[in-house]
Amino acid sequence: MACRLSEGNFLMEQPENDLIVQFSQGDSVAFTAIYNRYYSRLYYFVKRFVTEREDAEDITADIFAKLWKMRHNLHTIKNIEAFLYITGRNACLDFLRHIQRRNQRQKELIYVLLQSPAEGELDEDVKTKVLRSIYAEIEKLPRSTRTVFKMAYLEGMSNGDIASALSINNQSVRNYKLRAVKLLRVSLLNKNMLVGALIGLYCNILRAFE
Repeated sequence: MACRLSEGNFLMEQPENDLIVQFSQGDSVAFTAIYNRYYSRLYYFVKRFVTEREDAEDITADIFAKLWKMRHNLHTIKNIEAFLYITGRNACLDFLRHIQRRNQRQKELIYVLLQSPAEGELDEDVKTKVLRSIYAEIEKLPRSTRTVFKMAYLEGMSNGDIASALSINNQSVRNYKLRAVKLLRVSLLNKNMLVGALIGLYCNILRAFE
């Protein structure tokens, strides 16, 4: 877990009202005092819902970054507490939804791999190799294409959400997704006809998200 910042005694030495005023004015020492006061309890609140320590730490740090950005709108300790826990709750919900979407995409991919009547049944070793091949080829995509593809497939984001996050238009998102599908199909066909046939089925599912 992240260590406490060095000015931890500041909160005890300053009247609460002064602390809030200084924090809202952008005083980093006041922010440090608030950070030290609430970090542990917020971290353990997040950890109740997010099992991995690194993920919980990242989420908690991001909450404090948001707190700093909102400092001008928070004028009491109760405001700060409410902001931290509401933001923490929403961050946990977003994280869990992300995990759920990612797991669903993985299940869909595995389902596609099992639906290949022309090729017969695939054993576990073959399915594992196919998955590895697909993920390896995804990482070889051009950066922008790879980013859009992962946002659509791994995170389950809509075209509109991707466009907003990357500051591009919806047509550009569709173009990147189409390019990713074409590049993956060509690459996998060149490597292995079985994998290529399977990725063709997989790409049909991807089009449903366009």
